[in-house]
Amino acid sequence: TRLLSAANLLALLAHQYEEYVDPGYFPGQFNRGMFKSDSPRNYPLNPQTAMVINTALAYPFYVGPVIFRRPKWLSLAAVILGWSQAVLHGIVLPRRSGASYGPGFLTALLLHVPIGIAYVKALNNEDPICARDWANGVGCAVVSTVGGLVLPNLAMRDKNSPYEFTEAQMGPYDVEPTPRQLTGSR
Repeated sequence: TRLLSAANLLALLAHQYEEYVDPGYFPGQFNRGMFKSDSPRNYPLNPQTAMVINTALAYPFYVGPVIFRRPKWLSLAAVILGWSQAVLHGIVLPRRSGASYGPGFLTALLLHVPIGIAYVKALNNEDPICARDWANGVGCAVVSTVGGLVLPNLAMRDKNSPYEFTEAQMGPYDVEPTPRQLTGSR
């Protein structure tokens, strides 16, 4: 189970690569496609917020199960979050943005989902998972989503943020260049 938790952590790194690098236009799809932002390069999600969410909050959440094999719900929460990425990037974001694909879907489907299934099977073989474990795992996943994704996005959203996503990170959701981009100032 520890090895599978480590694999789930590595899947997170691959998932973030798919979101922000190749194809990398998750920020554009999220801001413009999902939230119809008129400042999609930096609102509601901006690079500073993404860094906080993806490093300070997500990494410890996925590292925890690698270090601590118990309680079971801690690992189940990370598995559930990985599975939810497949739904978010495969259904919710594409549907809201009128696209056929959401960056992050392939890694969620091909890594998070099978690793999570293998983890649940392995954990259940070691020590059967009870309804309380599942309930606590779901509860932890919900709390971490609210505390690690929703609240930072709400607290750090700023239409005047100097932190902007690149043209590549906007992908097909890019709009007119901002005054900052035209002058080259930061």
